[in-house]
Amino acid sequence: MANPIELIPLLVVVFLLVGVQGGTVESMEIITDGTHTVSEIPDVYVVGGGDATIPSDASVSGSVYVIGGTATIHGTVDGDVTQLSGNLTLGSSAAVTGDTQYFAGSLDVADGATLESFTTAGTLAAESSSPVRGPVFVVLQTLFLASLAALLVRRFEFAFETVGEAVTSHPVVSGVVGLLVTATTLALVVFMAMTIILIPVSLLGIGVGALTFAYGYLVYGYLVGRRLPIDRPDVASAVGVVIFAIALELVGVLPLVGSVIQLGLLVVSLGAVLVTYFGLRPFEPVSLPT
Repeated sequence: MANPIELIPLLVVVFLLVGVQGGTVESMEIITDGTHTVSEIPDVYVVGGGDATIPSDASVSGSVYVIGGTATIHGTVDGDVTQLSGNLTLGSSAAVTGDTQYFAGSLDVADGATLESFTTAGTLAAESSSPVRGPVFVVLQTLFLASLAALLVRRFEFAFETVGEAVTSHPVVSGVVGLLVTATTLALVVFMAMTIILIPVSLLGIGVGALTFAYGYLVYGYLVGRRLPIDRPDVASAVGVVIFAIALELVGVLPLVGSVIQLGLLVVSLGAVLVTYFGLRPFEPVSLPT
C-alpha cells in the first residue's frame, strides 16, 4: 500500500491541476493498492499505488494521473494522461486523445502507441526559457532576496534577531514544530482543494506558506551576516543572504544528503518563525518543575 504521507504533496498538485483545467474533483477515484482492471473511469482517475491496467479492448473517458504505483494502458484514453511519479507503460495499442505529460517516474512508451501530444518537464522548460535564463534567474532572485533582507533588517532587526535566536538555541523544538506544521498544512490544503470553491483558499494558504519559508530563508542570511566583519546590519544581512544561497546550492549537489539538509534547514527556520510569532516574541521553552 502506498504511503499516504508521501502522496499528499502530489495529491495537492493533482487537485490544483484539475481546478486550473476546469475539472471537478467531486467525480474522482484514487487507488492506493490492489490490482485493478479498468474499463470505466470517472472524470479524474488517480493511480497512487497498486496496479491499474486499461486493457486493449477498453475505451475510457476522463483524465488519468499517475502519482505512484503502476499504470499500464493498452486501450484508449479519451482525455489527458499526466505522470508525476510511479510507473507508466503505454502499450503498442494504447491511444491518448488528449495531452500526455511526463514529469517524473518510470515511463515506457511502446512503438505503435498513438499520442495526440507528448510533453515532458524538460520540454516545457525548454519552451519557456533559454539555457541562459537559468543562472540569470537564480542570480536575479538572490539579489532580490538580498535587497529584501537589507530593507527588512533595517526596519525590523529585532524580529530577525528573535527568530535567529530560536534557530540557533532551539533547533530541535523549531524543527519539530516546522515539520508538524508542514505536514498538517499539506493535509489541510488537500482537503480544501477537494472542493472547487475552496481552491482559492488553498492557493492563498500555499502563498502564505511560501512567504513564511522565505522569511526563514532571510533569517539565515541575517545569521550569516552577523558573523561578517561588516558594521551595518542591513548590508551584512544582504551579503549573508548571498553567501547562504551559494552554500545551499553547493549542499544541494550532494545526492540525497543535500536535499535532506536543505529541507531540514528550511523546516527549522519555519518552526522558529512560528514559535516566535514571526519574531514578535522571544521563544521561552517550558520549564519542568523541580
